[in-house]
Amino acid sequence: MILSKLEKNKNVKKVIVALLVAAFVAMLAACGSAEESGADSGEAAEPAEIQEIKVAVVQDYPPFEYIEDGDLTGFDIEIVEAIAENQGIEVSWEIMKFDGIIPALQANQVDAAVSAITIREDRAEVVDFTAPYFESGLSLVVPADSEINSIEDLEGAQLVAKQGTSGLEKAREFAAEYSGDVTTLQDDATMYMEIVSGNADALVNDYPSVAYKIALDGDDSDVRIVGDRLTGEDYGIAVSKGAEGLLEVLDAGLAEIMENGQYDEIYSNYFAE
Repeated sequence: MILSKLEKNKNVKKVIVALLVAAFVAMLAACGSAEESGADSGEAAEPAEIQEIKVAVVQDYPPFEYIEDGDLTGFDIEIVEAIAENQGIEVSWEIMKFDGIIPALQANQVDAAVSAITIREDRAEVVDFTAPYFESGLSLVVPADSEINSIEDLEGAQLVAKQGTSGLEKAREFAAEYSGDVTTLQDDATMYMEIVSGNADALVNDYPSVAYKIALDGDDSDVRIVGDRLTGEDYGIAVSKGAEGLLEVLDAGLAEIMENGQYDEIYSNYFAE
């Protein structure tokens, strides 16, 4: 009787061990299948190819972006379209005010933006930037017949600058240092009108835009630049942090058009010396 019970216990133990081994083998097989499935899923989850992007832009900042014969054109426009063509991407343009561009990128309402946007640390915290595509700077501009011939002559001056720009920050620095005041405006045309009409004494704006205006006006220009450039700045194409993979695509396209001479050709059309 005792022997019979021992034999039964041994048989029970054998069954339990067999069941445990079977369960362990099944678990390993399941893990292996899950890993294979995960690997397959990873391969299937590769980012989709970027085919079209929405790009924010202003329409009143020549020579970078402006309307001519009803069409949007300018240096920035041609650069982005050249990059897009190089990378096989379609571009749709979203025209807006400059101070609405960064918020639109943050809200993922647009994929990218180009409007002579200075690469700055505070902006880089909320959007991404491509490699620089243009070296710029700020200039102090006065009426052609103004008695302001240096920064020191800004004592008590009324300055104007465009909302949301680096020029506005510099104008505020001058106003604080020389007991002046600053008016913020929305577009270049209004800023120039303010100083030419005598409502303001000087404006601070990006050098390329000022130089372009003076060149177009020729000898009849009603404004002039005071001294050297106030700053050295780089422009970049701003990219929404939600636009996955787009930054790398734009950087690759920019590098290629700089390498193949297309960038130089576009540049010379707008900034020939």
